[in-house]
Amino acid sequence: MHYFRLLYEGEHAEIFPRAQTVTQEKRLVRERAGYRRWRKVERVFSADHQYIVANFSSLVAEIPADLINRSLGNISADVEQGPELEFVASVVSASQPKEKIWAAVTQHQVDGRVAYRIRRNEAGSTWFEWMLGDQYFPHEDNRGADVVWFEQWGENDQKKKYLRVERQRLESQGLTVQQMVFEMEGDNVGDELEISEYAKEYDQDIPEDMELPGVTELLCGLVTNDETLTHQRGRSALRNIDGLQEEINWTITRDSIVFDKHGQPKLAIPRALWDTVASENQRNYGARFVRNADLEVVSYDDKTGAVPMYITWDAKTQQSFEHVTRLIKYMLAISKTSPQAAGLEEGKGNSGVALLYLWIQSVIKAEAIKEKFDAALKAAIRKCMILENAIGGQTLKVTDPVVEWGDLLPKADSEKDTEEIEKYSGGVQSLETTVRRMHPDWSEKAIEAEVQKIQDEQTASSMNPTYTQPPRVSLGDN
Repeated sequence: MHYFRLLYEGEHAEIFPRAQTVTQEKRLVRERAGYRRWRKVERVFSADHQYIVANFSSLVAEIPADLINRSLGNISADVEQGPELEFVASVVSASQPKEKIWAAVTQHQVDGRVAYRIRRNEAGSTWFEWMLGDQYFPHEDNRGADVVWFEQWGENDQKKKYLRVERQRLESQGLTVQQMVFEMEGDNVGDELEISEYAKEYDQDIPEDMELPGVTELLCGLVTNDETLTHQRGRSALRNIDGLQEEINWTITRDSIVFDKHGQPKLAIPRALWDTVASENQRNYGARFVRNADLEVVSYDDKTGAVPMYITWDAKTQQSFEHVTRLIKYMLAISKTSPQAAGLEEGKGNSGVALLYLWIQSVIKAEAIKEKFDAALKAAIRKCMILENAIGGQTLKVTDPVVEWGDLLPKADSEKDTEEIEKYSGGVQSLETTVRRMHPDWSEKAIEAEVQKIQDEQTASSMNPTYTQPPRVSLGDN
């Protein structure tokens, strides 16, 4: 995980061996050893040509996150009214899934997994939070899991490090939640401490061990990426592309070195002028050499017309650029990322359908990831309802909430509105859903008010005088 995190963050000089060859270099320089005495010494300098990182690995993780983030819509209970609706609204407000889904999906792609757990405070607020995948350890019997994290106390060199563990186990009577703490000795886990004494020493509010009768689900979970039978905890989306990423960086770095060395103009001086300046330095400093500063003011040779001149070298690197482009396309193909999404090809379409086919590779990948997060969001909120019933004394009907998802790719407002109106006119979508999808940024009150206005106008329009007048009658001469 740490390797893939460095790859995503662009810290490639720490993980790629060829980067070490350009991060520093040794040079022979002259230094004065006395009056008219010089000596050559070897010194280490920072490289003039630093390792260049063109981090396309980050695109592999962030493009699905971008698509899923923009498509996540409203989350609500599967009821029109009641305590379930209010509770789900409070969980969504406290958990902020819309604001945190991008980070969760990105970490899910980098690490190959992401975890979540349910929380509740003394004020009665219940929410869920995302966690790193290396903080979640399922038990081998699939009847429990450990959620772990580190805590440090103290200042500077006096810091003490502890390992906190929240262990959840499904027993015959229900769910048990146990809190534990261990000393850390460097990177090794030491002795277990008494949790109450630990909480008292560092003034921490740690819940006591609990037994929740009748609870048949763990109050935590794991979302895996590209899992197989041999890798059931998931695999990173950045696997198999690190070699291509290193070759891209190295090719660009090598071209940069070529441009820097040969692109700068070189000053060429006549041999006679060099001998004149070198002899002058021999008399002054005891060694024959020529510095750039010595040539700021020079004499002109009237007989030969020899003057200093600048020489430049035109580097041909077209093949290198084509090689980099090929490597990038190979990387995108392996990672199931569309070239249009990476900006290598034009990604504009005349309609939403045309845009979909241009981005189809990334869309298919994002759709599969979205299905996993759809199930995770529903499970997390359902577990919040279970915890509220067990601790908060509520009698909520435990069901999955409704998670609305929009299109992964943007569409023109006119095209999107036309599609929604056609769905409503065809009778396959309600008026409220139509208004909600056409105005996703509106509040619930604004949506209700708009629905009521439309219904009132429809009612007024249906009152045609031709049909609302009483039937005509003929009065006889009786």
